[in-house]
Amino acid sequence: MPPVRRRVSLQSVSSSGEEKPPVRRRRQVQQVQPVQQVQQVQPQKRPVQRQQRPQRQRVRTPEPDYDDRPTPLLLRVLMWFGVILLCFVLGYLGTSWVMDLLNRKLLLKPENRIENQEDLTDFQEAEQERASREAIKSGANVQQVSLNLYHVNNDSLAETRKNFVSRTTEDNIRDAVEEILTLSSIPNAGKIKLLHVFKVSDTAFLDMPGQFASSLETAGQKKSLLLLTGIVRTLQENFSPVTQVRFLIDSKTPKSGGVVDLSAPWKMPKRS
Repeated sequence: MPPVRRRVSLQSVSSSGEEKPPVRRRRQVQQVQPVQQVQQVQPQKRPVQRQQRPQRQRVRTPEPDYDDRPTPLLLRVLMWFGVILLCFVLGYLGTSWVMDLLNRKLLLKPENRIENQEDLTDFQEAEQERASREAIKSGANVQQVSLNLYHVNNDSLAETRKNFVSRTTEDNIRDAVEEILTLSSIPNAGKIKLLHVFKVSDTAFLDMPGQFASSLETAGQKKSLLLLTGIVRTLQENFSPVTQVRFLIDSKTPKSGGVVDLSAPWKMPKRS
């Protein structure tokens, strides 16, 4: 059995033989120094090294080798002559276009001025009508011609007799055809004016405007046949030796395919 250790308190004995209370030893307390605040050390930023892109090498095109020699005198003269000629042509065409436009607007064109065939035809018609009116007003003995006209009346042909001032055959044909168009019950037919009328042997050529073909399309096949029959019959009975009629549209032979065929000559059947 191990020995038991006993605590023995040592008491100090004074010289007088009195016991003194035991002296307690104080532990030495070490002074704790206050904790100093640690300064945060900011890390130094290192410069970021950017990667340099490789520079593209620009390919320089070689400059053309210009000839510093002056242009020959003859070539320069020809170039200037071409420029002047171009300006002259453009000015002439532009001036002609402007003058034509002003003439159409009747701004510069004087009265009774004839510049083309159309002006001549209009002038002759106006003079003939004026002479006829003056002769009728003055009571002069004017020779007249009486014609039988066949025009469209609803869905049939009607006959009308009318007097006209006696003129050339072509002029009287024009008067008769325009009067038939006026009397016929076809839309806008009365406004149609013949462009040209001429006669070759037994064939009469009637040059009609494009409005004539449009009126036939509007009227339909039945009325168009009646109108053409009336015109052919009128010319055949009043203007001998005309036996057939050719219709032209704007001075051209029309194509077949409309409500009536205008590409072939028209004539009345022979009576048995």
